[in-house]
Amino acid sequence: MELITAYGHYLRHRLNEPYEWPDGEHDKTISVSYGHNLISTVNTCLYAMRRDEKVHLPARKALGVARSNVRKTQIQADIADTKTAADRMVASGNERGAAVILLSRAWGMRSTEATLQDLDRMMREVSATGSAAILEGTKGGRKCRSRTISAGKFQLKALEFAISVRPEGSKCLLSETDNVISFYRRELGRCRRILKKCGIPSIRELRCGFAQDIYEEIVRGPSPLRGPIGDRVLDRIARETVARLLGHGRPQVASSYIGGY
Repeated sequence: MELITAYGHYLRHRLNEPYEWPDGEHDKTISVSYGHNLISTVNTCLYAMRRDEKVHLPARKALGVARSNVRKTQIQADIADTKTAADRMVASGNERGAAVILLSRAWGMRSTEATLQDLDRMMREVSATGSAAILEGTKGGRKCRSRTISAGKFQLKALEFAISVRPEGSKCLLSETDNVISFYRRELGRCRRILKKCGIPSIRELRCGFAQDIYEEIVRGPSPLRGPIGDRVLDRIARETVARLLGHGRPQVASSYIGGY
């Protein structure tokens, strides 16, 4: 316990200034969220080895500050930039990676969801009802029809493109010889580099762009990242909708995508 407590003190020091080792080497400062993630990793490893939580380091106590999940920076995931990135991926021979990018931005899917989604089922639902549910590859295996999204022109184009580039005989973007990990390393690793060159920081940023679209459509105005909040009732409804369509159970999670009060 002394060792992990000392590790907590070390991380707390790095929140404010670089840490200097006796040999003169320096470890640069870190963000609060990264410090929490590092301590969470330590606790996870300890639990995996011990199968109990008797040795546990509370991150908030160790760092002296809570992690803020409220987004404060502008979202960098315009649809035009997403399409440009997808075009570059196609030009480099990475069609399935482009499909993941488009599905993430158009439907708010996580990368795993975009990779494993049953595209045939989605197209059948869109043809029948004009909307489709996100069911496969969901976090924690959570399958819920409440996460049903209307298919506009952009959503339909993204779905059609994914179907056109999927491996022959597959319902999703994986082939029979693929697995998710190898697909991530081979395809999505290159995608991330192209995304950054097009001004999009990450695949998660695409979900933020989707969330902002949903929010602004409901409130008929700017998201909290673009302007002041107007109608509080519409704001609450929009946050609940954003959280649900992104696959989260708590409306408060919406703040990490579209900003808070």
